Amino acid sequence: MKQGIDVSFAQAGFDFNAAVNNGKSFCIVKLGEHDYIDSAFADNINGALDSGMDAGVYFVPRSTDIDGIKKEAQFFADSIKQNITAALNCGIWLDIEECYYQGKVDKQTLTDLVMTFINTVDAAGYDCGLYASYNMLTNYMDVSQLPDYVQFWEANYGTKTCAFKDEHPDKQVSYWQYSDSNGQQDLDIMYEEGE
Repeated sequence: MKQGIDVSFAQAGFDFNAAVNNGKSFCIVKLGEHDYIDSAFADNINGALDSGMDAGVYFVPRSTDIDGIKKEAQFFADSIKQNITAALNCGIWLDIEECYYQGKVDKQTLTDLVMTFINTVDAAGYDCGLYASYNMLTNYMDVSQLPDYVQFWEANYGTKTCAFKDEHPDKQVSYWQYSDSNGQQDLDIMYEEGE
């Protein structure tokens, strides 16, 4: 497995070379949210790539209806096309945050929103995976309805192993966000083939 980080505007001015020297080999960068590009996106993606890290991007939607989520997914795909020429070896990710969905839509609706977003980004030529907390994956959507090709990036802190990966050996769990360093820095593991 490989060690990495994910960053957003909250880490503006981040020292990527220091992270590399500390054993981090990849970075997943927030591209945007809803209908705007993250204010630190350009600096973060360039900093990660210039330091020699492999990179990926993620996007946080807010829409609770199908038309809205399609527009956000298209905005994400268009933003990738317009702003990134480098290979995104660490994926393209839909980030479902609890604050926008928990208690606002039922389980089937959230599952439908997730698949609509993924299908829209896939149709634009990008393979889109799903980032969410263990709580959201387990209690607020029906992951059994997601096709086998969908990759997962689970957030779950304070555990010794990636619980969602342990409980769903049939799913492609590629990444685990295992800590936020007390709110300072998200830390991730990338699983390599066979792990």
